[in-house]
Amino acid sequence: MSGSLIGTFDLLDRRTGKFVEAQLVSPAGSSNVADIDGSWRPLMQARIEQLRSEDRLTIGALGESELQDAHWRWSEKIEMSSNRLDRQSFAIVTEGATQGLMLVTTAGFAKESSQHGKPLVMIDLLATAPWNRRGFDAAPRFKGVGRIMMAAAISLSVQEEFRGRVGLHALPQAEAWYRDRVGMADLGIDDTRMRYFELTEDQARAFLAQ
Repeated sequence: MSGSLIGTFDLLDRRTGKFVEAQLVSPAGSSNVADIDGSWRPLMQARIEQLRSEDRLTIGALGESELQDAHWRWSEKIEMSSNRLDRQSFAIVTEGATQGLMLVTTAGFAKESSQHGKPLVMIDLLATAPWNRRGFDAAPRFKGVGRIMMAAAISLSVQEEFRGRVGLHALPQAEAWYRDRVGMADLGIDDTRMRYFELTEDQARAFLAQ
């Protein structure tokens, strides 16, 4: 395990129908990066090669397989965050493996009309292990990784006295989850060419109450 223990949470193991204990740690560290390079990336690359061999390597196909984040360079991002006071990384670990990673910054400002200009926590990257993704694996393993990460981002926002405000740019494969499951405000596609979402104070409370 890397970093300090933030707390323990339950993940549903879909294979058994039982809950298992997972640890949320911060900052993410070398063991989490090793899991990405040694476990996540080979699985994702193998699926990409399969799509290529079938002449189906398109943005749409990558989205259906939940592989649009396969190019993310976690090692570089985590190393960068370790030298910045305004950046923080989180990892979820259970059964000796990294199940999810998140990078955030506390230097963001809101765009949604009711909170425009107010500080918020900006999620730079958030991902769950490929074996937990319904689009990647027909029998995904753990459920709840994304929810724990969102709760951690909200908690950090409250800690920073940002009242739970959170913002992020979503990959197309994740837009419906942020809009429909998390309940974030969809502010449309901005100059990054990605869809931008924000969580207001009221929406943050509603999410935590689910």
